[in-house]
Amino acid sequence: MAESETVTVSSKGQVTLPSKLRKRLRITKGEKLLVVSEDNTIKLVPVPKLSTLAGVDQELFANRKPSEELKNMRKEWTEEFDKRTKKL
Repeated sequence: MAESETVTVSSKGQVTLPSKLRKRLRITKGEKLLVVSEDNTIKLVPVPKLSTLAGVDQELFANRKPSEELKNMRKEWTEEFDKRTKKL
């Protein structure tokens, strides 16, 4: 179900996302959003952090401990992803 609310664009081109929507989508301070323009529509899409994907391989490592190398790789990927998305 789509929700709609009116927001006002500031002189700097900024808008405030309604708190109800931020809470429902769990959007927090500092989170990155991808801005997509389609025809006359603007979409804001939360960019997932690689760290939130940690554990997707949990079943693969059941009854095993991931190596320290794997943990370091995940950390490096997250840092690299964060650096790249700062440029957006």
